[in-house]
Amino acid sequence: MEAIKINKVQAYRKALGLKQSELSEILNISVPMYSRKERRGTAFTDKEKVTLLNYFKEYFPNETIDSLFF
Repeated sequence: MEAIKINKVQAYRKALGLKQSELSEILNISVPMYSRKERRGTAFTDKEKVTLLNYFKEYFPNETIDSLFF
């Protein structure tokens, strides 16, 4: 049985009470594109990963790129 990987981006967004539109604005991408990326239909770019990590680090200071995305 394969372990389920928690989608931390989605979990953190919801924990902070943010809408997908708010994070899509931070990343300067459309809401549908953000939604696909959050659902893992499309990968976040390296630049987007760094942007999200820096945003979430304010609230979750121990987070790293690896722990957030892999």
